[in-house]
Amino acid sequence: MVVGSTPASAAPAPAKPQAAKPKATTAKPATAKPAAPAKTNATPNPIAEAEAGKTKSDVRQSDLYGDRLDALQQDVDGLKDRIFRSKARLSLLKETVLRGVLAGSRVILAHRNLMGSGYKLVRIVYTLDGAQILAKNDETGGLDTEDELIILDGNLPPGPHNLQVELTYNGHGYGVFSYLSGYSFTSNSAHSFTAPENGAIKIVSSGYEEGNLTTEMADRPAVNWQEQPLDASGRPLPKQRRRSKSKSKTKTKASKK
Repeated sequence: MVVGSTPASAAPAPAKPQAAKPKATTAKPATAKPAAPAKTNATPNPIAEAEAGKTKSDVRQSDLYGDRLDALQQDVDGLKDRIFRSKARLSLLKETVLRGVLAGSRVILAHRNLMGSGYKLVRIVYTLDGAQILAKNDETGGLDTEDELIILDGNLPPGPHNLQVELTYNGHGYGVFSYLSGYSFTSNSAHSFTAPENGAIKIVSSGYEEGNLTTEMADRPAVNWQEQPLDASGRPLPKQRRRSKSKSKTKTKASKK
């Protein structure tokens, strides 16, 4: 033992290490950043822009086009209806003609010019059952030289039919009657006949000058009608030949050219 020395203190025992407690932390929610607008290189559409920029006047114009289209559609429907009715009439006409052919009703229509030298025939119009079958003009006087002009030679349905003729003459004057060259005369006449079944007939209209020297020139043009039954070869039957006056009075009108 050593005098005056202090006994050494025992060194403290090392402390046991304590585990660090984790600090509680509150997680902040992540704030989403707004996405930047995507850049595009698309070419602008002028049609879409025009549609988007329509004004009231454009809408009104579209309505007008729609009205026009509706009107055109109505016109097309009307034309279709007219075409349908025309086809129906043509079908009926075809059936009528075929009936005439099968029945063998041959009809010959002819005109003779028996007028005097003071009249020159320049126009003739023939109508059968309301339909015009001939309209001929000749200012040169070619019609005046025809002995007989055949208007129709064909088949018709048996039964009643109506004829109308309109004759136009130019005055042909000379000497003291030279004033007639400045006048025109129109003569109208009608006639009814019956087409025989399984037979043939010829109808002749004759323009002639009636009256005498005291009759006015405007009152002289007249029309006479003649019916001639025909045989199978188309020749007249003399024994059955008969003359027939027009059932309606001939009307003549004079006018100055």
